[in-house]
Amino acid sequence: MRRALRFRFETGALIDLLDKRGPRIQLVCLEREASAQGRRAVAGSHPTVFQEVMSGLIRVADRELVIRFRSGVPERLRRSLLRSYGFVICRTNAFIPDQVVVLQPARRCSGEDLIEISNRLTQLEEITLVTPNFTSEYRRQVPPSVLPEEWHLGNAGWTGAAEGEGLGIGEAWKVTTGRPEIVVAVLDDGVDGEHPNLKANLWKNRDPNARDAIGRDFFLPDDDPDHFDPRPKRFRFPFDQPKGNDIHGTPCAGLIAACGLEDGSVGVAPGCRVLPVKIFHGDSLVSDERIADAIRYAAIHADILSCSWFGGISLDVERALEDAGRLGRGGRGSATFCAAGNDAGKGVAFPARDPHAIAVGASTDQGRRAEYSNVGPELSLVAPSSGGVRAIFTTDVSLPRRGFNPDQLHTTSFGGTSAGTPMVAGTGALVLSAHPDLSREELKAILEATADKIGGAYDERGHSEGLGFGRVNAGKAVGEALKLVR
Repeated sequence: MRRALRFRFETGALIDLLDKRGPRIQLVCLEREASAQGRRAVAGSHPTVFQEVMSGLIRVADRELVIRFRSGVPERLRRSLLRSYGFVICRTNAFIPDQVVVLQPARRCSGEDLIEISNRLTQLEEITLVTPNFTSEYRRQVPPSVLPEEWHLGNAGWTGAAEGEGLGIGEAWKVTTGRPEIVVAVLDDGVDGEHPNLKANLWKNRDPNARDAIGRDFFLPDDDPDHFDPRPKRFRFPFDQPKGNDIHGTPCAGLIAACGLEDGSVGVAPGCRVLPVKIFHGDSLVSDERIADAIRYAAIHADILSCSWFGGISLDVERALEDAGRLGRGGRGSATFCAAGNDAGKGVAFPARDPHAIAVGASTDQGRRAEYSNVGPELSLVAPSSGGVRAIFTTDVSLPRRGFNPDQLHTTSFGGTSAGTPMVAGTGALVLSAHPDLSREELKAILEATADKIGGAYDERGHSEGLGFGRVNAGKAVGEALKLVR
């Protein structure tokens, strides 16, 4: 049975979690006695609740550490190091054999103890990553609202929207609407697999015996009967709000590859496929380990990852973003597009700020930076979204009385950097459809080099902290990719 997290906001000392480069994450201890959502209760354990200083988000530490050994370290030495701290291995990472989760069965470590041990172990040459296996608060990017029609694809000045403020999709579609073998993973709160405008374009595992026939739900344990069902599952009143409801991933998926059936929305890359990877159940806290493994799984099966959410800095998630460059596309790397955040111009959020992610902000139908879109040197691109006269038209969950627009198949009020991210991910899918051999670094470079320099000042590199390298232009990006085909 899952229990709600209970804590008192008490003042505590600042605690630094280190990595090889020094202090990385600053935390404040709130309370030791807590019960974390999504984690089985363990007799004698004392979960510790922290608040991350930078993001203000909750992190819960309870008994476990994630440790990655340097490749080539002998198994005997690994066991000896763990034994010296009283640790035993409770599981090995399914994607990275050198990475394990450990605990001390004979001790009742507090969260502060786990951080202190992590800080000692990170100094060892044999270890490349160590962190408490936090269960953490993540936030999906709640979209501001407004109105209809797909001006974002490349409009001719429809009602209220300035002419030419879309993606320039028409020129791209003259070349390709996407290839079915190019797959975009949507890591979110699930995708409605029965939606009539999405169903035909969802990824299907080529292995008829595979349990992950249509994706996975990493919020649930691997042995849960619903682990291989990545559809929306959690709902609570009011059902038209992202908070507490699994209604966010379906609109994101539609912006990538909706089919455009029966006057429904059409995605940026309607010829490509979407892989649903569910990581959230409403607003429940999530294990960083599971988020990181969802990224690794998605990188193995998809060419591009789309992540319209943010959380506190996680060393395991950081490493997973790096792993996606090795695990994905035969070593060419799976590009990971992440929402910059909707915090009214604050710094780019994590994981978008990570150097192995591509940070996406939002522009409006008036050709300006959306006021809510976060800014910073890490910002790569912006894409059309809400904040001007119109918002974004896309698929909505098809379940009765659920979704942004209950009892309807589509919504006209999606937006935020949540909408911009899948649009750029879809554009990336078009570029790879035109030139499948590009590395993820080459893909990013093409998208940045062909972006439109909309309103704002750019430095000598062509970069703006508010607009990145500009608004993504699908037509120009696909055209540039074709020039590189040998």
